[in-house]
Order: sequence, then C-alpha cells, then structure tokens
Amino acid sequence: MEHKILSFSFIFGAMAILFLSLISPTKAYGYTTSDDVKEISIDKKVRSIGDTQYYDNIESSVETFYENDVIEFQINVKNTSDKALNNINVKDILPKYLSLVFYPGTFNADQNIVEWNIDTLASGESKPYLIRAKINNSTSLNVLTKQTNKAETGVDGKYDSDNASYFIGKVSVPATGASDIMLKTGLVISLAGLGFGFRKKARGY
Repeated sequence: MEHKILSFSFIFGAMAILFLSLISPTKAYGYTTSDDVKEISIDKKVRSIGDTQYYDNIESSVETFYENDVIEFQINVKNTSDKALNNINVKDILPKYLSLVFYPGTFNADQNIVEWNIDTLASGESKPYLIRAKINNSTSLNVLTKQTNKAETGVDGKYDSDNASYFIGKVSVPATGASDIMLKTGLVISLAGLGFGFRKKARGY
C-alpha cells in the first residue's frame, strides 16, 4: 500500500512539473527571470583614410602604414538586450605611435585612453563613433611592427571588448643619400649654367 502511495505521489509530482513547464519553464525548475538582465556588444574596425571600407584588421600584405599616414577607427556599440541601457561607458585603448586628430569624449594622455559615456541605448539600438589619428614618432622603428587597438564597453556588470590591428613599416632612407646627391648635383649644374650666361651677357657676347 505504501509503495502505491509513493508511486502515485511521484507520478503526481511529475505531472505537476510538466504542467508548470508548459506554462513557464523557468518557474517549473525554480529559476527566476529578471527584468534587469542587460547585454551590450562592441565592434571595432579600422581603415586607411584613403579607403571607403572598414576592416576588422589590416594585414601588412594589404596595406602598411608609415609616418604621417592617417588612420581611422570605427567603434560601434550596440544594445543587444530587450531593455534600454543607460550610462554606458566606452573606452578606446590606443597603441603607440599615434597622434589624435579627432575623437569622442576625453583623452587621457598618460594612459593613452579615449573615454566617453553613452546616455542611453534603446533595445536593439547601436551607435557608431570615429577616432582619427596620424602615425607619429614611428621613425625609431627598425622593423615592421603590428599595432593593436582595443575598445571596450561596460554597463551594469556586463562587459564586451574588441580589437583591430594594423602594421607600421620602417621608413627606408638611402645610407649614401643618393637621391639627395643627384638633386644637389643638378642644382649646382643649373646654377653654374646660369652664372655663365650672366657672365656672357655682361661681356656683350
């Protein structure tokens, strides 16, 4: 008799769980949903100022940057949750050898970080931001060097980050200054010819 009661209780309990799971799966297994669950994503891309397309990364075989070249980063922040997000913090951690042209927010020169806040993003909404810079002080590089730019965002304990990389090349300068010698030689010849012409004119022949 006791065995039958236990079997009946087990069957009844299983049916109750099945019924609740059909109505609300999270409640059936003791889980609770929260209206405050929030998610955020960030996407970082890079391009040469002469290109119309942004890339996740730019390999040296595609393009290499040199001193005074202009480079641009696009940071896209998106609310991937089903609720609005407020006061979203965004940071862009810049690599070396860059001189900023324009950027959002504020720039911490000691840490080489651009930082700003987004007041609000509706569910599914995204906002793009641009950072433009010039390759600077790279003449000390002796080899082709990979640079990585990191962007990160966070709100209410949720966090995401993304990187974009590119290469800075070494500028080759002729050790003998051959091109400079040719230029100076041509200039000397031109000046000599000009002086000879003036001398002839002064003597009347």
